[in-house]
Amino acid sequence: MPNQDTKLRVVNGSVGLEGVESLPLNERAYELIRLDILTFRLKPGEKTSERLLATRYRLGMAPIRAALPRLVQEGFIEKTAERGTFVAPLTLRGVRDTYQMRYMLEPHAAELAAARGVDASRLDRLRKVCESEWAPDEDDAIIHILLANRDFNLAIAEASGNALLAATIRHLQNLSLRILFLGTTQHDAVNFWGAGPGKIRDAIVARNGPLARELYAADLAEGERWAMRVIMALPELESVNLADLNSARSRRTPAE
Repeated sequence: MPNQDTKLRVVNGSVGLEGVESLPLNERAYELIRLDILTFRLKPGEKTSERLLATRYRLGMAPIRAALPRLVQEGFIEKTAERGTFVAPLTLRGVRDTYQMRYMLEPHAAELAAARGVDASRLDRLRKVCESEWAPDEDDAIIHILLANRDFNLAIAEASGNALLAATIRHLQNLSLRILFLGTTQHDAVNFWGAGPGKIRDAIVARNGPLARELYAADLAEGERWAMRVIMALPELESVNLADLNSARSRRTPAE
């Protein structure tokens, strides 16, 4: 994965990549496909192909072929001989696994960032976006808030001074971004983030590592509870056969 996420621009509610035209074709294909997956323009479970993607992005087959293995490795695309190529589905297990990893890494990164010091001005710019008084019907509010929240967390991870830790958290943040785009409404985005980022920012700037860790973990826990409530309320789950959720048990043979 790249060391830095390509910067995004939002125009009339549509997300685009800044300077995408200047990227090498292989990198351009990777960034464009990943962006559409993160922002739900390519839906979880959606079937696709090298040819469809080449047509969609007006690129040749070679850049698409080069991009797909990276996206498979990162868990955004699944590709098998039997089923073909499709966008990786979002599952409850995947959501739980993502948050479990975030619990293990991100609060510790906040503590490290507090110990080393951080550029408060960058955190302030991103926090203000998260906490802005967006109108519930403002077209691009959800995009601004979700991306700013991700970048707020990435700024903390990068301030930890551990490049490998920051790179891992960057991937987890992108996985989480897809989860949030799944179920966040404009109203949710406007009202969810409150003062949490501000308190975390203050603890880090005050160089209070234990408090930064505690606040980050609490904010993460609230975020997980909110995400799970949203996902469980999605109408798509109404058609799920609950017996299928425990397939291992259903395959067991009766005890003799």
